[in-house]
Amino acid sequence: LALNPRSGLFGPGKSLITRLQRDRATEVIKLAADRMRTMPWAVYRVRRYYSAPASAIRSVDRSLIADRLVVQAALEEISDLVGVQLIKNADITGAPVRRSDRDTFRRLWLRKRSDGVYPAMEEFYATAPAQAVDQTLDSFEAIWTDNTDKLLSYMERRTNAAIAIVRQAIGHRASDTAS
Repeated sequence: LALNPRSGLFGPGKSLITRLQRDRATEVIKLAADRMRTMPWAVYRVRRYYSAPASAIRSVDRSLIADRLVVQAALEEISDLVGVQLIKNADITGAPVRRSDRDTFRRLWLRKRSDGVYPAMEEFYATAPAQAVDQTLDSFEAIWTDNTDKLLSYMERRTNAAIAIVRQAIGHRASDTAS
């Protein structure tokens, strides 16, 4: 749900956590929560280009990897530096909200797509466990560049600069604590 707010693992409105909660699998949920607190997390950049309904090419890239609290704080700092508020999918006008899936992930949206308008683009940053592998189709960058307007290009440059500042700050903090 962090990387695809429109769909759960088993389809729209059907996430794994929803099924585990429904079946009262509290021990499994506790083990997963404990594991997620200790595993590496990432700030992901997610971009999608829709040429038609349900026809998208995408790019997913890890922008920063650290522990969960550092990554969440990093996304907040990036948001502050860029001047774009972090929001949940439920807070986006017209976004799908399903009673069975509670989307608690906050995202830094650079471009939100409108349903029913094609071609369409969306771009956001989100935090999640660092398990997703970077992936981009060979043709994606050319298509993305050809369809990116000046405002989105400007926001991407600002966000890249903010990420560089946060990476440097995290690097300095890591080396300071090692001394």
